[in-house]
Amino acid sequence: MKNVYIKELKHYSRRKILEILQNDENILDKLLKYDIVKSINESYQFVYVGVIIIENIILNIYPKYITSESNIKDDFKQVIQVIKKYNRFHDDFRYQNDELEDISYNRLSMMLFFVEDYFENGVYSNIQNILQTNGNGEINWNRTVNENVAILKDGKPYYTDLQTKYKINDLFDYFRLLHEYVITECSIYLEKTGLLELFDLTPVELSDKQQDDFGDIELILKRLQKELNVEFNTHKQKILQSMHSYLSNKNAHTNENYLTLYGTSTYHVIWEAMCAYVFGDKLHKRLKDLTLPVNLNPKYSPNNKLIDLIKKPKWIYKNIHEHEADGTFIPDIVTFHEDEFVILDAKYYNLKFDMGKLDGQPGLESITKQYLYELAFREFIKDHEFKGVKNAFLFPSYEREIENKGNVKLDILSNKKLEDIQVIILPAGEINQLYIDNKLVKIEKLDL
Repeated sequence: MKNVYIKELKHYSRRKILEILQNDENILDKLLKYDIVKSINESYQFVYVGVIIIENIILNIYPKYITSESNIKDDFKQVIQVIKKYNRFHDDFRYQNDELEDISYNRLSMMLFFVEDYFENGVYSNIQNILQTNGNGEINWNRTVNENVAILKDGKPYYTDLQTKYKINDLFDYFRLLHEYVITECSIYLEKTGLLELFDLTPVELSDKQQDDFGDIELILKRLQKELNVEFNTHKQKILQSMHSYLSNKNAHTNENYLTLYGTSTYHVIWEAMCAYVFGDKLHKRLKDLTLPVNLNPKYSPNNKLIDLIKKPKWIYKNIHEHEADGTFIPDIVTFHEDEFVILDAKYYNLKFDMGKLDGQPGLESITKQYLYELAFREFIKDHEFKGVKNAFLFPSYEREIENKGNVKLDILSNKKLEDIQVIILPAGEINQLYIDNKLVKIEKLDL
């Protein structure tokens, strides 16, 4: 299959994008329809990060901060690992058929699930308990006592027949064989497309069967549903549900213009989640669990969280009725460092900030909100004797070092004794790997 690397939000001419799509205008129309591609002033941008498979083309769309393709295979592989980890905790694929026409957001997730789950849990199994008389298994004393007459000798009962039990794993169970077939089919497809390597998986060949060997699709789905109705093990239920969903939607994937996607159109959300994790965000921790410079002030509820300290807007009707809004402004990261209160906001922008140029910066709203975060916590900061406040934007970069580029300030708020907002450039590759490896960054590395 043809592998093409595409940069998120890069401008492509119509001629170039059709060349990438092998001159298939139907596919381009579909990508535009579902906002995977956007048209801007006669140019086209991919508003997506991840993998798109179209018949014999694989589009590998990498994040906009990657400025060189010299190491793109490894860089993209790392990005996919990040998306994979994020999805595992935030957006696991669903079983129901919620796909748009001719486009699948969960097919690859499902295939990857089958292969990865096999390495972790093996194949579906139905264990049978076998009872025997005088067998080699464990003695079932309840049945032995209840079903046999004991011979008494010296006041002790002896049994001439013992009821024994043992378990066998039925290797020819219908659902086990079906599971082996599905795993093998998924592995073959992923290997053919090169996605096994991309996802760091090895090939699995467990079955040489075809789908027809299990009956027509209606029979297969009926048997899966029947098994689901009597199976109460949570993991086995997930396997059965996954097979039902995979097989019931399988025929839809044969359309030559069918798109299979694995990725996200909101990579900025993943950047925010990564930064929150690696910098040890405390926003959602209960106040009683925080290590503060002094003991928690009694006026604060120990079970409240830091996020609860940010007040919501109030709408007051003619000084009679008061309505509290549902939401409020929320920072990405709040943490502490050496008795300093640290407020960080992850900004997924391609910032160019130097002596000669400013480009790709956040707007006024982002700046004012960052000041307001400090105001929202000001009373709490004072009550707990924090020595100071640090406020910063965090931008991804293809560079290899963390760099404090300077700051941004708004005089009307800066004059209110609020901290100016520092501009920190982060090496995205390092942040990615820390997130994948469940490791944290020491705040002092930010040079705030």
